[in-house]
Amino acid sequence: MPIVAQVIQQTGQVWFPDSAYKSAQAIKDFNREELPLMIFANWRSEHYRQDMHDQVLKFGSYIVDALTEYNQPIMIYIPPYAELRCGAWVVVDPTINPTHMEMYADKLSRYES
Repeated sequence: MPIVAQVIQQTGQVWFPDSAYKSAQAIKDFNREELPLMIFANWRSEHYRQDMHDQVLKFGSYIVDALTEYNQPIMIYIPPYAELRCGAWVVVDPTINPTHMEMYADKLSRYES
């Protein structure tokens, strides 16, 4: 029986379970190396029900956990014409680690909390 590979198209600017998990792991690794963290934010959430089904919320919470435990400076920047919306905002909200997190946004960026 031949092996059939399934190709799944993933929209840009959206966290999926695999990319959210990799992001959380990278944040933990940077913290372990005691490095400051700079995040250029340009994300949006897709559909809440689909996110629940695909475990995006589960792996997004790993990012929140990693940022909460981060002990170095974290700077989040929303560049011109970038957007940070819906569930993506919650993941990088600076109130989850107010001691170490700061957020900046260009006047031409779009963000919704």
